[in-house]
Amino acid sequence: MGTPSQADVRSWTSQAYTAYGRKDYTEAARLYRLAADQGDADGQAGLGFLYQEGLGGLPRDEREATRLYRLSADQGNATGQVSLGVFYRQGRGGLPKDERGAARLYRLSADQGDAQGQANLGFLYQNGLGGLPKDEREAARLYRLAATQGDTWAQSALSRLPP
Repeated sequence: MGTPSQADVRSWTSQAYTAYGRKDYTEAARLYRLAADQGDADGQAGLGFLYQEGLGGLPRDEREATRLYRLSADQGNATGQVSLGVFYRQGRGGLPKDERGAARLYRLSADQGDAQGQANLGFLYQNGLGGLPKDEREAARLYRLAATQGDTWAQSALSRLPP
């Protein structure tokens, strides 16, 4: 069969995303694994999430999720960055609790326009966590960016900030 083309790999991640939306987690896992095995950052992040949740016939394995998120994040993938950041913030997946590390990863993700990265970074600013100053104005700015992308958590957080 030979080495798959970039178009093949992108097709697998697209099909995996669609399968996940249909709740066909087994097919999503199969396709994400194909892409991840080719070093694809989206495939690694998607497969990491399935391991995190124990979906698609995969065992719940946060250490494997961490490994995959790190591979994805190291390639600059926003989803991998924010997912790895969550694990650092919560001290999950074999990682030590590290709010500064989480803040760094959330910023990398947020700077790419990722709504979850923006919302999570906003939370850190709102509460003065992760080595960041308490700054409700910056929190509101980040929540607004995420909220305009449809992030309901950010919309709710924004509504609770003082005027």
